Amino acid sequence: MSRIFKNVVLSVCRYLDVFLFVAWLGALCGLLLTGNDTAFLHPRFRLFIAGGAVLLTAFILVILIGPKRHDTGWPLAMTAVQALVIIAPLLFLAAVVNQGMGSHALIRKYTGMEQQTLTRLLESGKNTDDEANPRPTMSLLDIARKMKQIDGKRVITEGLVYRPDIMPENYLTLFRFAIFCCAADAMPVWVFVEKEGVEAFDDENWIRVDGTVQIVNFNGTDVPVVRADSIVKKPAPPPGEQYLFF
Repeated sequence: MSRIFKNVVLSVCRYLDVFLFVAWLGALCGLLLTGNDTAFLHPRFRLFIAGGAVLLTAFILVILIGPKRHDTGWPLAMTAVQALVIIAPLLFLAAVVNQGMGSHALIRKYTGMEQQTLTRLLESGKNTDDEANPRPTMSLLDIARKMKQIDGKRVITEGLVYRPDIMPENYLTLFRFAIFCCAADAMPVWVFVEKEGVEAFDDENWIRVDGTVQIVNFNGTDVPVVRADSIVKKPAPPPGEQYLFF
């Protein structure tokens, strides 16, 4: 009886690896197929996720058709620890995949130096578009990069709302996060928006703003303010479309 039970445990341990690898393979393929991988990584790293899926497929095949695991003693405790190590990041992924970075992340990541940092990072990659006649629809990243050129010009942009207690009446902060590598290095990109009645929008509402850009000095730094003609609430985009990339 003891031998039978031991064989059952060995079989469970053998195919538990397969189950865990299949779960990870499904998660990576799901991220790639839905585009939600860009909720964590810059699209330039998509190839690495695809490579990870290929490696997992190879591991699964080796376990299924390769040599059987030899009995080296009671493996249950060791296998349980290994399973927890493998499954923990997957559980974390499942918990956060539909949660974007909102005002809580803005508060933690805000340094007041974003405009200068973005200017330095983007200096070498200037757009070849006609700077004197920019398109009205612009991302917050483009507004930060071209703010000197678009001073006094009309723009249409979108992002999330943040209105701290110290925000003056009729003002809100419109922000998104820009990613160079992954979510860990995400940098907040923001502008101030001025319009009567902005109190109607709650923190982390997604809105579309149509207005005129004006550069003002804020704490010794030039920042863009959009004097809005209209503000429209919009549905939140999928997680993989919430971030800007540079």
